[in-house]
Amino acid sequence: MSNLLDSLKSYLTPELIGQAAAAFGENESGVSKAALSLAPTMLAGLLNKSNDQHGLESVFSLISKFDSGVLDNLGGLIGGGNLAHNDPKDAAGEILGHLFGSKVPAINNSVAAFSGVKSSTVSSLLGLVGPLVMGWLSKKINTEGLSLSGLMNFLGGEKNAILGALPGGVGALLGFSGANVSDNTSVETPAAGGTRWLWPLLLLLALAAGIMYYLKNCKGEVKASEKAVTAVIDSTAIKAAAVAEAAKNATAGYMKKLASGFEIKGNATGIESQLIAFIEDAAKPVDKTTWFNFDRLNFRTGSAELDMEKSQDQLTNIYEVLKAFPKVKIRVGGYTDNTGNKAANMKLSTDRANNVMNALVKMGIDKARLSAEGYGDQHPVASNDTEEGRAQNRRIAVRVTEK
Repeated sequence: MSNLLDSLKSYLTPELIGQAAAAFGENESGVSKAALSLAPTMLAGLLNKSNDQHGLESVFSLISKFDSGVLDNLGGLIGGGNLAHNDPKDAAGEILGHLFGSKVPAINNSVAAFSGVKSSTVSSLLGLVGPLVMGWLSKKINTEGLSLSGLMNFLGGEKNAILGALPGGVGALLGFSGANVSDNTSVETPAAGGTRWLWPLLLLLALAAGIMYYLKNCKGEVKASEKAVTAVIDSTAIKAAAVAEAAKNATAGYMKKLASGFEIKGNATGIESQLIAFIEDAAKPVDKTTWFNFDRLNFRTGSAELDMEKSQDQLTNIYEVLKAFPKVKIRVGGYTDNTGNKAANMKLSTDRANNVMNALVKMGIDKARLSAEGYGDQHPVASNDTEEGRAQNRRIAVRVTEK
């Protein structure tokens, strides 16, 4: 095992594994196996980005700014995550999205099959191992003054050990193959070995889906027998393609010049595009259920204080939208997941909503046009049973109250 993997492994102490196993209702052996396989998986994701310079620069920026102090209290990440934004788990989740995109569910399933734990447990463990890996790399970058090329050279020197430690199927999923990629499948875990047929099958399914699409769209009407074949094709590959396309669209840019001359720049599915579309659509009445989530708003870890370095751009956009539409009034809502103390969650969500409102007031928006309220763990938008769901529930949103 490499020095890098040894270093990461040293943080996954028996006490930490035992704490996680108890929290997730799993056996310690399975949790240990899953956690130890997630570390090289994340590192392989970084190596896989080596040909995507722009994407790699974005990930490097996120890692270098990651709070390495999380390494001092990894146990606090287990079952936690009640912070609305910029919780270490949320920050690591953003990096995971850059690394794996729509492949996260497939990776979860592979690690679950390999380790013998539930997929939901792997998802929760990502909220532990993700910050561990990112915190360790952040510490190395900042203490040794590594540049992007320096980090990639370091990881390149560990490549064989990293790929050799990947759980079965993950190497192929990430596009790695060859002698240095171990299937890492134990004969004592037949569930893992039983999934080795899955990847060729997915490729066949994708090919079959492509053929049927061609027959339907390029060769006229599909015969009834061909439609029957389509019906029995497993939808996994088709769904994966749809998810990938959705992810691609979500990261596409959104630009709009307001009447004031200010040009809004954001994500295609971000708060700016949705809020402006709602305001401009006279057919959409104001109601109490239509909310728009901030997607680039961050707070100091464990605090209600806004991280203005990371939040200024989006706050400025919302300020400019309100300035361009002077009749519009909004309410800012703060939300958490259902973990932790309910009273503390309610206070945190309220303080954060108020701080966002006050930031807009300081920028020049009349306070009479704004209101704020914290809702704690009320009104979840996803299941609190998974880390991804809990991350979605920790949010700041706005609702138009008048337009």
